[in-house]
Amino acid sequence: MRRFGAGSFIPGFFKGAKQLFQYRCATISIILLIVGFILLRFLLSPYWLYSFPSPGTDVSHGITKEGHPWIGADNPTVTIHEYADYQCFQCGKMHLFLRQLVNEYPDTLRLVHHHYPMDHEFNALIVPEPFHIGSGKMAMIAIYAGAKGKFWEMNDALYSLGREKQPFNTRTLAAMTGFSPGELTAATKHPQIREFLLADIRSGMRYGITGTPSYVIDEQVYQGSLPPEILKSIMQ
Repeated sequence: MRRFGAGSFIPGFFKGAKQLFQYRCATISIILLIVGFILLRFLLSPYWLYSFPSPGTDVSHGITKEGHPWIGADNPTVTIHEYADYQCFQCGKMHLFLRQLVNEYPDTLRLVHHHYPMDHEFNALIVPEPFHIGSGKMAMIAIYAGAKGKFWEMNDALYSLGREKQPFNTRTLAAMTGFSPGELTAATKHPQIREFLLADIRSGMRYGITGTPSYVIDEQVYQGSLPPEILKSIMQ
C-alpha cells in the first residue's frame, strides 16, 4: 500500500500483483508455487492418518498375571511396559512404532499395555485441570474389551478415534468393534473396571510418571521416547 499509494488493501493488492507479473521469473515462480501447494494437498497423505498393523500370525498375545494385555514374545529378551492415553497423539505414533517392532522381532520383544489417561476425572493429582476429557472412559472401555478377549481390536479403534480430537461416540465405537453401544456405555460406569484403571494410574504414579507416553523397562522409566541403546538391544 505504501509503494503504490493505495488507499485500501484490495486496490494495493491488484496494483502490486500487476507490477509483479510484469517479470517473467516472478510469474513462473508464483505459478509453480501454487501448483506445488495443490499437489501436496492432494497427493501427500496427512501424517496423522495411519492404521495399526495387525499382529503377525506368529506373534503371541495374552494377559499378564496382573491382568494387563501383552503382545510379542512368550519368552522376551526385552519387555516394555507402556503407559499411554488414547487422546495423546504421541502415544498413538509411538504405539504404532512399537507394534511394528513387535511384528519384526516377535521372539525378542514383548509390549505390555497400561492405561494412564491424562484425564482430570481419573488422574486429578497429575492433571488438576480439565484435560483429555473422556480418555479415562476410553480406557475403561478398553479394559472391558480386554476381559472379552478383544483388547487389541478395541485399542486400535480407540487410538483412531482419539486422534480426531472429538468426543468419542459409543455407537461409532460399537460399529467398529462388534460390541453394542449399551454394553460400552455400561463399561464406563462399572465400579470394578474403574478400580482396575485407578490401580494402573497408581502404578504409574509410583514410578513418578507425569506425562504420556511413558515406558518402564527393568524398573527404569523413560518418558516420551525410548533411548537408542534399548532399540539396539531389541534388534540384535
